[in-house]
Amino acid sequence: MPNNMKSNDKPDSCVIVIFGASGDLTKRKLIPSLYHLHLTGQLPEHFAVLGVSRTEMSDDDFRARALEFAKKDEHYSDETWSEFAPMLHYHAGDSTKGADYGPLKERITRVAKDHRVGENRLYYLSMAPQLYEPTIVQLGNNDMVTEGKAWCSINRESRPWQRIVVEKPFGQDPESAAHLNRVLGRVFEEESIYRIDHYLGKDTVQNLLVFRFANAIFEPIWNRNYIDHVQVTAIETVGVEGRGGYYDSPSGGAMRDMIQSHLLQVMGVVAMEPPVSMTADDIRVQKTQVLKAARIPKAGDVQNIAVRGQYGPGQINGKGVPGYREEKGVDPDSQTDTYAAMAVYLDTWRWQGVPFYLRSGKALAKKLTEIVIYFKPTPHTLFRESRKALTPNQIVINVQPNEGIRLRFEGQVPGTKMNIKSVVMDFDYAQQFQAKPAEAYATLLHDAMRGDQSLYKHRDEIEQAWKVVQPVLDYWKENPQDDLPNYAAGTWGPSSSDVMMARDNRHWHNPV
Repeated sequence: MPNNMKSNDKPDSCVIVIFGASGDLTKRKLIPSLYHLHLTGQLPEHFAVLGVSRTEMSDDDFRARALEFAKKDEHYSDETWSEFAPMLHYHAGDSTKGADYGPLKERITRVAKDHRVGENRLYYLSMAPQLYEPTIVQLGNNDMVTEGKAWCSINRESRPWQRIVVEKPFGQDPESAAHLNRVLGRVFEEESIYRIDHYLGKDTVQNLLVFRFANAIFEPIWNRNYIDHVQVTAIETVGVEGRGGYYDSPSGGAMRDMIQSHLLQVMGVVAMEPPVSMTADDIRVQKTQVLKAARIPKAGDVQNIAVRGQYGPGQINGKGVPGYREEKGVDPDSQTDTYAAMAVYLDTWRWQGVPFYLRSGKALAKKLTEIVIYFKPTPHTLFRESRKALTPNQIVINVQPNEGIRLRFEGQVPGTKMNIKSVVMDFDYAQQFQAKPAEAYATLLHDAMRGDQSLYKHRDEIEQAWKVVQPVLDYWKENPQDDLPNYAAGTWGPSSSDVMMARDNRHWHNPV
């Protein structure tokens, strides 16, 4: 069996209680990821899952819903599923109502006893964001969390723990994010709060830390003296696919859904200073410093540093795709951005004057998540005849698909003439290590059970990220855009995005 998780440490025995367990995230990601941990021998010795939702369902029904997606694991077998499935249980109840917690507590106790788990609990909020606060409040009101008593324990190291994983969206603006942080803080200690970002769980993003800080050849040039700009791209070919009602809500849109939530985090990993150690606290301190250094745009800046788009009808892979406004649940005059791009500047010694271009969008020409480091041209070229043909050196970090790192530089084509051409050195993750990158949720769930917050967001990171994008969102709200939709499905996005780059004499990296 494969064992490509980043750590072989077995987590403590625990019950994972998944609130909102009847939803897609549980069956598509959470249960298959836990099954993968079972396959790789990384689950605790004693372990159980209790799904909780208002939908009436039996344990067997719950297991059957997850089986379809567990079978997609290349190492699936009926034998290993028969070992894993009995760990899965289901309880029908409303986590926002105090009256439902008596039966829930009894069921958790019974499941824990049957599996000899003990008192450790990992609560996972896999539900609509408006249900976060009432569920957290009820967990506190019904003594589901003993954090306040923990510091009075005779032996703090062996005390039972309760942790909570909170899915995105984490708020819809700076005020609501700060409020949710306060709600969590009244019930849980900060060390027990896991604000998840599945992008940080991707192996290639984690590999950035190794790439930068374990290789002497890169860190000396990782600054404004050598780097011209950085692009962080996360785009996909699919549209909203029936989720128009959610996407067109106050929590939707590419700027909120992707740039605020994911891409600013990836930027933080690219731009952070070397941490003192690889502990969660030291890593998150450095990422927070990056976000604090991000220049907060003024209203007059927005037109120059940010672009929004919305897709209209088009063709993707030979199939017709309806426009965003034609989707069920979408306002016919919607201003929601299905594409967003933004230039972020960091006011630090290392990065002064180096723009970080972040973009994300739906219904585009290619599914792609990548980080591209563009280096400055040489200060003096000896090859004047080839100058116009020369392209800047690049490091392309493919996060997905085809995970790996490519270094592009110039070389001479064999022959009697000085013919210069770009060449590529390729590191292919799967080929080099003979292993597929782990599913991000598997990595993150494993870390949460182990008590490792390195790949989770601190409250300060969340609040700072909102401060960076909110002026753009405010400007867009106050200045509706008349030309939406402004790009056809299956293209690379609105032309205004290319104009923004051309204004700086740059262009997007759009690989064929």
